[in-house]
Amino acid sequence: MAEQFGVEPWSKEFYQIIFCIIERADYLIALIDEIELDEDIRNEAKTHVNQAKLAFSKASLSNRWTKDGPGLSRLKRENIQPIKMLSPQVRQKISFPKLNGEELSELVAMLDELEGWLQEHQLKEQDFIRQALIDGTRQVRFRLERVGWLGWGYTVESLRDVIGAYLALERGFPDLTTAPDAEAVLKKTGAFIKKFYEKTALIKDVSDTADFLLRAYGATTLLLKGAGIAGLLTFGG
Repeated sequence: MAEQFGVEPWSKEFYQIIFCIIERADYLIALIDEIELDEDIRNEAKTHVNQAKLAFSKASLSNRWTKDGPGLSRLKRENIQPIKMLSPQVRQKISFPKLNGEELSELVAMLDELEGWLQEHQLKEQDFIRQALIDGTRQVRFRLERVGWLGWGYTVESLRDVIGAYLALERGFPDLTTAPDAEAVLKKTGAFIKKFYEKTALIKDVSDTADFLLRAYGATTLLLKGAGIAGLLTFGG
């Protein structure tokens, strides 16, 4: 399994991916409870998701990952196909942009460039916020690159963490004329966030207005709560 993920067995990255998968399964179960389905179909769908989730349980991970083992055998067609058939109903509740390989590579390169820049520019005051920006940037990159899809809670939540750290830094320095180092970090990080939203179309109007990042933070929060892309395109007016 680790080989499929491109990480070392039992490494921190390995467990991060496992937790991401389990989180996604739990999120799907919660969405199934919200969509309009007959009760028997709803219960059957949740059973299939829980069966697939067992592929990543402690018992499954303690055995060899083979087609007949307790892990991979849970991911057979009889469990996966009924879940896939729910896609139209699930997309009515929440949907995300799907990136191609070129778009994904461009975002990863943007994240690498921002992290490298932040590593080289310390703050005289409140430098812990710069570290929070670095940590959030690393998480966005990891979830984009290793998990393989953009549109779900862990990736978007990491982006929200970056925006939250930006807003905390902005509020910590109401007079940027006295803190040019903080001003530089804000300018660099703000430009990245705007470009990220522009590339992924999470907000339609990515302008230079002063309230953009508040709009972005609010839109991301709505996205995590299941507002869906349609509800975000006009968020903030």
